Amino acid sequence: MQIHLLSALLFGVSSNTDNLVVGMSYGIKKMPIRWSENLIVALITFMGTVLSMILGKSVLLFLPQKLAGILGSVIIILIGAVGLVKFFMKMKKPEEESEEETELTLQTLTRTEALILGLALTLNNIGLGIGASITGLPVLSTALCSFLFSLLFLYIGNLIGRSKIAELVGEFAEPLAGLLMIGLGVYEIFI
Repeated sequence: MQIHLLSALLFGVSSNTDNLVVGMSYGIKKMPIRWSENLIVALITFMGTVLSMILGKSVLLFLPQKLAGILGSVIIILIGAVGLVKFFMKMKKPEEESEEETELTLQTLTRTEALILGLALTLNNIGLGIGASITGLPVLSTALCSFLFSLLFLYIGNLIGRSKIAELVGEFAEPLAGLLMIGLGVYEIFI
């Protein structure tokens, strides 16, 4: 039980580092994200996690448990590795990315935008949710961790974005997420 709780916490952290970066991007432009919009994003993330994990559990009907667990771990590792590769590719072209981020932060976060943002962040996490469920993580505790870290990271990111340390943390959030995903996948292979 404690093993799955640690994995669920790692899932919550790694699947929501995007929220930290998004929160920071709004904060850099001094645009606070209200509690109600943050809650909308977190609820959508929660529902997306539950649905993707249920989909992942259906895979278990067709594969032996051990093989499914390894497959889920490999999916999580690959998602983390792809995130790292994308990060290093972005480092080669920083001026193009900064223009896209500036366009994102030129707006305030309305409820409609919170819905769209929640869906976008959830779509990024579908593969991770499927992989996590295949490895045997419990749906409810994993989805609750995802919900809590979504709320927390969007809020903290927004605060950091409005502070002086935004540039330092923003630089490392994406590779940290990739490393956490790879670590979670490797950890799940061996438990």
